[in-house]
Amino acid sequence: MQIFDANNRLTPESIVEIKKHADMVQCECPTQLLKILDEIRGFQKYTFSCIDKFPADVKTHTWLLESANNLDHMLSNTIAQLARFEGFIDENNNFVPRK
Repeated sequence: MQIFDANNRLTPESIVEIKKHADMVQCECPTQLLKILDEIRGFQKYTFSCIDKFPADVKTHTWLLESANNLDHMLSNTIAQLARFEGFIDENNNFVPRK
């Protein structure tokens, strides 16, 4: 399974797998980061719809969408690195079977 899509963002399938592994650590950091990512992706959909709804503000909404895309990229990589640190994912971006 590829954990990243063509835009270097976590795929929906990899998010499901990370959620399955998140209980392996005592802290809630993986879960909290995934919640933030979900909020960012919701905002991406919302601001994308604003581009059509509010043509007078297309520059602003395009900028907001690009900024949200950058956040998604950065947070996706942060979550993947955390998953590596915690042993969910190996150095080749493959999920490690649970013990």
